[in-house]
Amino acid sequence: MEFLLNHAYSFYFGFAAFLIFFVLLAKFGISPIVAAIDAREAKIASDVKSAQDAAEHATKLKNELDAQMRSVESKIAAMMAEANRDGEARKAALIEQSRTEIDAARHRAQRDIEAARQAAIVQIRAEIAEVATIVAEKILRSHIDPAKQEQLVAQAVEAYESASRGR
Repeated sequence: MEFLLNHAYSFYFGFAAFLIFFVLLAKFGISPIVAAIDAREAKIASDVKSAQDAAEHATKLKNELDAQMRSVESKIAAMMAEANRDGEARKAALIEQSRTEIDAARHRAQRDIEAARQAAIVQIRAEIAEVATIVAEKILRSHIDPAKQEQLVAQAVEAYESASRGR
């Protein structure tokens, strides 16, 4: 204790210096430190808020892009379905056109065949008539007299004329 009594002035001087230092520190040092800490805290809060806003914005953009992708996918599916329908319709139209052309060709062929058949019948009839005329002429020359021949020719001409008028 004696030490404390002998050095009390040092103690008081040290204590006074400490109090002055503490007051100066409190008045000038703590305010800037607190301000720096508050500024740092505000910056961190601002950064956190910006990060949250950016995350919300990113989520919103992702949802919009997802919606656009679904819309585009549905449009693509609709376009593909329409293209398939158009293709099927075109295919059906081509098949129908081909059938029409085949039917037309078949009808033309049938008309050509019928015309050739009729021409052949006419030609055969003409040849048969010519042969029959030659045979009849030979038979008649040998068995008919000139008066009878004139009568038969007149009847044949009359039958021909009445048949021609009937057509």
